[in-house]
Amino acid sequence: MPDKKIALKKLEAFLMEHLPLARAAGICVDEYTGNKLVVSAPLDKNINDKGTAFGGSLYNLCVITAWGMTDLKAKELGLKGDIVVAKGEINYLRPLKGRLVASVTSPIEEELVHIEKSYKSRGKAIFNLDVTVLDEQLKPCVKFHGKYAVLAS
Repeated sequence: MPDKKIALKKLEAFLMEHLPLARAAGICVDEYTGNKLVVSAPLDKNINDKGTAFGGSLYNLCVITAWGMTDLKAKELGLKGDIVVAKGEINYLRPLKGRLVASVTSPIEEELVHIEKSYKSRGKAIFNLDVTVLDEQLKPCVKFHGKYAVLAS
């Protein structure tokens, strides 16, 4: 687990250094198990006029969470290059009145094998990831689907 903790700290440091929106939103990289990444932000820095989480902040958190999983898995697979968001689609299901907590699960092993082969043969790997934001009652507030590309440099 120490390698995963180091990877988590490096990811959070990168986000804080390079993404002003992550800093402004108070983004924290909370957990990385190798299979699941959890990223959160406080409500008070991401609140709208209705006292709930601002939609743009939720979108930002989801994009960053999926980008983080792409970055971590790309490094584990030895894929070097730029990570870009190719597509992001969000569904807002209910208002969120507490801390913004997003989680994403790694692609399954079979998909990771395909991603690695694609990178080696074409210089491009595609990650399709689903992020969920739950409320305190564990009801889904947001579902996000993102498509990310790792482009060989």
